[in-house]
Amino acid sequence: MMVIIMDNLIDISIIGYIAGTLTTFASLPQLIKSLKEKDMSNISLTFVITFTTGLSLWLVYGILRNDYPIIVFNILSLMFWIPITYLKIKDTLKKRKLS
Repeated sequence: MMVIIMDNLIDISIIGYIAGTLTTFASLPQLIKSLKEKDMSNISLTFVITFTTGLSLWLVYGILRNDYPIIVFNILSLMFWIPITYLKIKDTLKKRKLS
C-alpha cells in the first residue's frame, strides 16, 4: 500500500515539474523581446504588477506547504518577471514624464 502511495506522489511531482517548466519558460521569449527591442508598450502595467504579485504569493504558498515544484518554478518565474516589471514601470514613468 505504501509503495503505491509513494509511486503516486512521484508521478504527481513529475506533473508539477513539467507544468512548472512550461509555464515558467513561456515567459522567457517576452523577456528577451522586451530587452532586445527596449519597448514595453505591448505589455499592460496592470497585468505585469498583478502577475508578479501572484507569482510572489504562489512562492509564499509553496514555501508554507514545503512544495518544491511550486517553490522552484515561482523563483525562476520571478527571475524573469521582476526585470519585466522594473522595465515596464520605468517605461511607463518615462512616457508620463514626456507627456
